[in-house]
Amino acid sequence: MSTGQREPRRNARPYTVDEDTIRTRSANPDAAEYTLYVRSLITDYLGFGGQAKVLEHAHNRGLHYPGLNRQKLSEQLSRYRRGPTWEMTELIIACLPDTCDTAGIRALAAGWYQCARGQLPDGYDGPVSRPPGKPGLRNVPESEPAISVLQRQVARLQERLRAETERHVSNLRTSENARNQAVRQANQLEVQFHQVREELLRVRGIAAEIATIREEYARQCVALELLAAPGLRTTPIIDLPQLPATRRRIRFGLLVATIDAQAPPTRRALARYLCVYAEFDGISPTELATRADIATAVTTDILAGRHVPTAAHASRLADVLHCEPDTLRHLISAASSSTAVDEDFWSIARSVDAPPPPEAPPTAGGVVGMDPDNPVTRPHPDPTTPLATPIVDRLRQLAALHQQGVISDGEHAEQRARILGEL
Repeated sequence: MSTGQREPRRNARPYTVDEDTIRTRSANPDAAEYTLYVRSLITDYLGFGGQAKVLEHAHNRGLHYPGLNRQKLSEQLSRYRRGPTWEMTELIIACLPDTCDTAGIRALAAGWYQCARGQLPDGYDGPVSRPPGKPGLRNVPESEPAISVLQRQVARLQERLRAETERHVSNLRTSENARNQAVRQANQLEVQFHQVREELLRVRGIAAEIATIREEYARQCVALELLAAPGLRTTPIIDLPQLPATRRRIRFGLLVATIDAQAPPTRRALARYLCVYAEFDGISPTELATRADIATAVTTDILAGRHVPTAAHASRLADVLHCEPDTLRHLISAASSSTAVDEDFWSIARSVDAPPPPEAPPTAGGVVGMDPDNPVTRPHPDPTTPLATPIVDRLRQLAALHQQGVISDGEHAEQRARILGEL
């Protein structure tokens, strides 16, 4: 076994040579442009690994010859100072895809070959196209582009122009159709907007009429409650038949029947007002308490007339029941000014101040003596003491003075106790 140093193996695939290196190695700028043009044919038409594909196509198409390998191809495309030989250029062009314009490519390659080496390829008598920016040679007709090459270029330009024109026309038609469709949709939306607006105005008018009717009905119920005549509510003038169950969405009288009969009239009126609006919406006392954030017991007492709601409770009740806040505040103010104790006092006062039954006038026969000063036989025509004011009227006058703020709470309690002490 030999221990000598082994000769390094040469890499079969040379390193990639960049464009600047080729320009440095070339004999003149035209030779560099010729080499770069031939390299661009492999890159543009065969893609990555183009040199290997050239060898493969040459073998498949019967163009391969002895000594043709990857190394030789790379050397001609990177190390030849005046560019690759015409035989190698012809081989590369013949290995391009069939869809390529090989005649035009060969004519332009011949033009670059002529610029790089100063002469046409040996044995080549085909058309020659001068590269862009290179003037034609004097007295050399073949140095100008051939008519067939120019015709093919014009045909390609016309085809490209026609394709671009059709594409732009198609885009314009698509844009116009989209615009027309958007205009139609906008017109439809405008018509729908006006229809919805008319419906909204009509619904608002109906809602205003319903709100007016609800408020008028609630006020009539309040007036009816203050009349203290239950017969007006229970005895109809005309005995109408009951509505079908499917039409009776609102059942009146269910909450009104729960109003406390012992409550003052003003509180019963307030409770009747709230019960009517609750019956309009079909809200039970429990649901009303939940939605108004009020205790259930307090809500039940308010609807029964046993409790007057506070300002905060009144505001939440008005929001839930959709009643008139001004009417509700007025009823609360009236209900707060009278109490159940006053009603009891007035009831006692009415029973005390009831006029006595008429008695038969005294007769002269039953009188002993005929003294002219006897008040029985000769009453005084003008009494010196005024008649006593009924206790009910005195209590009402005292309550009115207290509501007007003429007397204080202590004076009101003292005078009421003195009046009631006369019972």
